[in-house]
Amino acid sequence: MAQQPDNTAETLTAADTTATGERWGILRNARLLAIIGIVLLAVAGGVFFFLSSRAEAREEAQTQLARIRPYYDQGEYSAAINGDSVKKIGNTKPLGLRAIVEEYSSTPAGKIAALYLGNAYLATSQAAKAKEPYEIATSADDDLVRAAAHAGLAAVYETENAYEKAADEYKKAADEDRLELRSADFLLGAARNYEKAGKKEEAIRYYRMVATNQGDAAGASDAALQAKLALARNKVEL
Repeated sequence: MAQQPDNTAETLTAADTTATGERWGILRNARLLAIIGIVLLAVAGGVFFFLSSRAEAREEAQTQLARIRPYYDQGEYSAAINGDSVKKIGNTKPLGLRAIVEEYSSTPAGKIAALYLGNAYLATSQAAKAKEPYEIATSADDDLVRAAAHAGLAAVYETENAYEKAADEYKKAADEDRLELRSADFLLGAARNYEKAGKKEEAIRYYRMVATNQGDAAGASDAALQAKLALARNKVEL
C-alpha cells in the first residue's frame, strides 16, 4: 500500500514532504552484460574491468551523496541542487544532486540522489523539473525509495491538475510500500485525486478502503478519519 525529507530509511518521510494539499506532507536499471570473445582471458579481463569500474562508480556516488546531503537536510535546496560553489571538502567542491544524478543515475546512491533532487525541486516550486528525477528513482532497488518516488510523481501530477495520473501514481506508491508505513496516506491521495478527476466510484472505493484500515502505522488513523469525513461529505455510508 511524503516539507522536509530524510534518508533511505527516511524516504517515506521524504515523500511525505512532497505531496500537496491538506496535510500532505509528502513522505530503482537492471543491466545485462554479455561479452563474447575468442580469447577467454581477454573476456575475463573485460568483465573484471567492468565490475571494477561499476564498483568504483557506486562508491564515488555514495561519497558525493554523503557530502551534499547536509545541505538537503538543512533545507538549503539551491546548494543541494547545484552544489556548493564556495566550500571545499578536501580539494574538491561537493557535487550537487543534479550533477550526481547526471553522472551516477545507474547506481543505488544515484537513484536516492534522484529522489532527493525531485524533492528539492518540488520544495522550491519547480514541480516540472521534479518529474524526471522522480522517474529515475522509481527504478531503484529499494522499495521504500520506489514508493517515495511514485508519491513524488503523484504530487507533481497533482500540481498540474492531472488528477487521474496523480491517483495512479499514489496507487503505485501504496503497492511499493511493502511495510505499509504510509500506504493509508498514499491510498487517501489516490481517492482524493480520483474525486477531483470526477471518478466518484473509484474515489469512494479507496476512501472506504482507507476508512476501514485497522493498521497502526504512522498516520493511518488520521488518514482513516479524513477518509470517513470525505465519505460523509459525499453522503456515502461506510
